[in-house]
Amino acid sequence: MSTENVASTVLLGMGKGSGIDIVKLARDLTDVEKAPRESKLNASIEESEAKISGLAVLKFNVQLLIDQFNSLNDASELATPAATSSDITKVSVTATDGSALSGISDIGVTSLAAAQRNKSNQYSSTTQSLNSGNAFTLTITPGTGTASSISIEAGNDTPQGIVNAINAANAGVNATLLAEDSSGSNYRIMLDGATGAANSFAISSTLGDSDLGFHDTTNGNTTDNSGLKSLQNPADAALTYNGVSITRSSNNLNDVIPGVTLSLNATHSGGATTSVNVVSDQTTLKTKLQDLVTLYNDVKFALDELSNVDSEEEEVGGALAGDLATIRTVRDTIYQAVTQDSSTPSGNIKAMRDIGVSVDREGKLIFTESTYDTVAASNFDDISTMLSAGNNNQSRYDGQSQGLATDAVIKLETLTDSISGIFVTRTTSAQTAIKRYEADLQTLETRMEAVYQRYLQQFTVMESLVNTLNSTRESMATTWENMANFGKD
Repeated sequence: MSTENVASTVLLGMGKGSGIDIVKLARDLTDVEKAPRESKLNASIEESEAKISGLAVLKFNVQLLIDQFNSLNDASELATPAATSSDITKVSVTATDGSALSGISDIGVTSLAAAQRNKSNQYSSTTQSLNSGNAFTLTITPGTGTASSISIEAGNDTPQGIVNAINAANAGVNATLLAEDSSGSNYRIMLDGATGAANSFAISSTLGDSDLGFHDTTNGNTTDNSGLKSLQNPADAALTYNGVSITRSSNNLNDVIPGVTLSLNATHSGGATTSVNVVSDQTTLKTKLQDLVTLYNDVKFALDELSNVDSEEEEVGGALAGDLATIRTVRDTIYQAVTQDSSTPSGNIKAMRDIGVSVDREGKLIFTESTYDTVAASNFDDISTMLSAGNNNQSRYDGQSQGLATDAVIKLETLTDSISGIFVTRTTSAQTAIKRYEADLQTLETRMEAVYQRYLQQFTVMESLVNTLNSTRESMATTWENMANFGKD
């Protein structure tokens, strides 16, 4: 039984005393003494928790700004190339990446690349046995390279079994079954190689030529050196690029115009050509700069609200009002990131201000589109160099020139560094403070419990004394009353 309960029991048993609830009085006096200290510690904990939340909000916004600068450090991603063809029936085009250079090219198609194509004899079904259920061997020999020996296992000596075995062998030849009509009784094995003159192939088997028919004169209209009758012989594409004759093994060319894939669809006649026009869509960078301005101003807004004790933002408003050093550090760092000169200036383009991005008198970042449009129209390459050093897929650690975008990232990451950055150091400090305040609360609770017990002990002694005095008074009153009544009888 606690001291509090013992005291209550004793006093109730006495049935007398001052009439004061000394247990409640002791608790009330203790609470009055404890309240201001406890309130101060709880307020300190809440302040530190709000600071941690505020730092997290600020770090999140700074990281978004870093990510946006990272989107500006690759020259190939600053503008989106677009390619068009004057005649897509002859040549269709696709801009594949930012390396495509603006300009007009003339493409003349003399001949298309072709693949060797062969057909077998005609079979009555896909499961017709070609070797009485016995195994045999096919050999596919490419024009250049090593021959592939393909085993047709017993029971798989059927048109479908042969097709499956050829395709599984990855011998550079694709096999399919072709139904010549809808009756389901006339099938041929079709063989197709890769396009290009060098991709010819020969096929033979241990059955002999007659059973498969790839050498049958009725199954092709051209003959190669091995005597194979083909429906179509392999050939390279022949074309002209700005008047220069070139050949390729495929009709899809990605090495003629940088960053552009040409698809050859049909030949030209009479020396005609198709014009391919590649233009640079500079709205990509414009949009990225607009987003950068928005994200910078989001950081500024966060800084303003976190440092404003009268902020109406719930939870984090004014959370860093007591840490203006952090506010100043972040504000100065983001300002320097956007206003610094590039490490790779080009022409008259040295900094963001030269392309319409600047800080106004209120500290907000603004984007003057007319300035950007004027500069980009004639100096886009200089802008690219200023931002990215003209590099693609660059790394901040590769030692080459980097440009303003990576310069800014390096500066901003001094804030977000996971070891020494201001966000992690300030957060760690606040977390340590919370642990200290919680320990102080526990110490206060222990000390105040001792104070309560002291009050209770003192009041118990007082109550006992009052009870004794009351008993003495009653005894004396009885004695006087008895003396007064003595002899009256």
